[in-house]
Amino acid sequence: MFIDEATIEVKGGDGGEGIVAFRREKYMPFGGPSGGDGGRGGDVTLIANHHVKTLIDVSRKRHYNARRGAHGEGGKRKGPDGESITLLVPVGTQVTDADTGELLADLVEAEQRFIAARGGIGGQGNPRFVTSSRQAPRYAEKGMKGEERKLKLSLKLLADVALIGLPNAGKSTLISAISAARPKIADYPFTTLIPNLGVVRLDAENQFVAADIPGLIRGAHKGSGLGHQFLKHIERAPVFIHLLDATMVLGSTYTPLWRAFNSINRELKLWNADLVQRPQIVAINKIDVIEGDEDARAQIDMLRRKIEARGCTVFEISAATSANLQPLLWRVVEPVKAAREEAAGVERPVEIEVTRVAPDKPLRIKEIARFADGMSEWEAEGGVLERLIERFDMNNIDAVMHVHRMFEKMGVLDQLRSAGIKPGDLVHVGDIAFEFEE
Repeated sequence: MFIDEATIEVKGGDGGEGIVAFRREKYMPFGGPSGGDGGRGGDVTLIANHHVKTLIDVSRKRHYNARRGAHGEGGKRKGPDGESITLLVPVGTQVTDADTGELLADLVEAEQRFIAARGGIGGQGNPRFVTSSRQAPRYAEKGMKGEERKLKLSLKLLADVALIGLPNAGKSTLISAISAARPKIADYPFTTLIPNLGVVRLDAENQFVAADIPGLIRGAHKGSGLGHQFLKHIERAPVFIHLLDATMVLGSTYTPLWRAFNSINRELKLWNADLVQRPQIVAINKIDVIEGDEDARAQIDMLRRKIEARGCTVFEISAATSANLQPLLWRVVEPVKAAREEAAGVERPVEIEVTRVAPDKPLRIKEIARFADGMSEWEAEGGVLERLIERFDMNNIDAVMHVHRMFEKMGVLDQLRSAGIKPGDLVHVGDIAFEFEE
């Protein structure tokens, strides 16, 4: 099954907690603090792999949670790091933030990796807090939470050439004639419901990948006829072969075929204006069917002149009989080589990481209640205030004193005083509430 979209939720593992421990060995009754650090949480990483062709495996599961780091142990033993999760996705997968729509990564080369959710760092054990005046700290750090986010994965095929046109123009027949691809072929519209890829080999040095894109109809840029799903696969192809069905002139004029040509280009422009600037080679297909019909031949000649006036090279072919396919393919090779040379000059990082540690949010303080005795209740969030309180056990008086000293050094207490907080006032920070004291 071809699945080209998936929405998943990823979470890095939480960091393990540092612990409070002291050496209690024979002949060493005062051996000092020996609590180990917590292990780091595992990451969730996406890796582009050319053996994977669809997002079906990733889509089978909604939540991907890496393992948390283990807590530290006595004897200064660090807890093991949490196990990471690696998800293999097709080359050509785009990763966007499902909530904001921000493009986070575009994995266009094999082995490119995107760290989707980084694990939290482990907390430090009590030996880390030894100072000249504090030889036996009885507190340690908690581990940091792992990152989590909701991601939308969207596969856009990587092909050198996209076959475009109305339904039943003969795109599937053409790709089966020029490559080893074997799509379903029938004489009714919308036979092709998923893109098909095929490798076209002209000789040892000249080959390219072609994509048979399901037929587009009027309104495709708005989603008509599954247009959104099909148009996104066209976006990456630097060259187009635009197929037209010559049998449309039988018993008619070239006008319907001319309108079909313009209709497809209009949909491309409305979807992405850059698409109509790419090399477009027109192939009037099924030319064998009109052979011997002089009126149809005259209409095709007029159509050809009008299209060539637009700057497009036109070939008359028959995908069914392979007539004139070689000249068409050799003409396609030229712009494909030019596009590859241009792409070769673009450097892409092997590892994409956008989940860096975010800077502290600004400290925001607001009064939420005032009482008759002159005391007040406050709510504070952001800044180093929130980060430090989350990382220490605020039920441990030694940890509270350590955090208080850090707040004094960093000027946090001055900010609280400036906001109007007085000794005795109650301050809420997340799930923690404490009485402000000097």
